Amino acid sequence: MVYLIAVGGCFAVGLCIGWCGVAGFLLPILFVNACGLSVTESLLASFLCFAVSGAIGALNYSRRGEVPLRPALCLSAGSLAGGLVGAALGGLLAPATVKTVLHVVVLLSGIAIAVRELRPQREAAGEKMPCSLVLLVLGFTTAIICALSGAGGPVLVMPLLVALGVPAKMAVGIALLDSVFIALPAIAVYGSQCAPFTLFSFLTVAVLSHAVGVFIGSVSAAHVPQHLLKRGVAAFSICFALYMLLK
Repeated sequence: MVYLIAVGGCFAVGLCIGWCGVAGFLLPILFVNACGLSVTESLLASFLCFAVSGAIGALNYSRRGEVPLRPALCLSAGSLAGGLVGAALGGLLAPATVKTVLHVVVLLSGIAIAVRELRPQREAAGEKMPCSLVLLVLGFTTAIICALSGAGGPVLVMPLLVALGVPAKMAVGIALLDSVFIALPAIAVYGSQCAPFTLFSFLTVAVLSHAVGVFIGSVSAAHVPQHLLKRGVAAFSICFALYMLLK
């Protein structure tokens, strides 16, 4: 039964990521609350999935010329260091504290998605990229939060890039590539804190079903009402996070 839940949940979250670039932050909740994994095991499984979905999504955006290499690598360099710091902090905190951080991040992510969808900002004309130093700092700080809480990355990084003047589609592509660099150090740290080989079959099923979902979602994205989907993700995230924080 746990495997069926993992397959369905990872596939569904992968679809959402392929369709609209967000929803990855729901994976740790799935693994902890529905699959019975410990916090550390759930973060390991989540970041393995994020590495795959980020690579698949970034490749698709890159083929369309929507991943400018230099700013993407500057952001990712900061995220590589920030991901290591965030994962190390996650290993030092009590599991209950990490759960609380996760639910707060899910709540804030849901609110951010809702606000963006209800009050969409106009995209600036032309291409405007922040300087390398700004991207390095942005990557470092957001990666700490993501690696600590289990948020995938795009849900935090993409809106900030748009606010800095990056065109929306490029912001999604850059954020997806960035999520790979957040995931790599997190996988190394959380993998060293549990017994990943005992979870091999579960992790394989979760990652493969997530990859299939991301691939199908990215291929069919043009035919899906993204605004409606994002609002649904936002509503579910806010309600679930409030329930977990207040119960």
